[in-house]
Amino acid sequence: MTALAWWLYILIAVLLFSQALWIFFDARKRGENPWLWGLLGLLNVPSSLIVYLLVTRRKRKSN
Repeated sequence: MTALAWWLYILIAVLLFSQALWIFFDARKRGENPWLWGLLGLLNVPSSLIVYLLVTRRKRKSN
């Protein structure tokens, strides 16, 4: 059981870090604030990405 928990923590850390990096680079490419979005991407795995996609894509369509 402890080995499973150890691997689960590693998996969550990798997912959070890769999500934050992707959001950071995409925000930089789109002219958003990359540091803010990258830090928000470190909070939790799926919902930060969903919020980022909804906010940046909706903002882009309204211009």
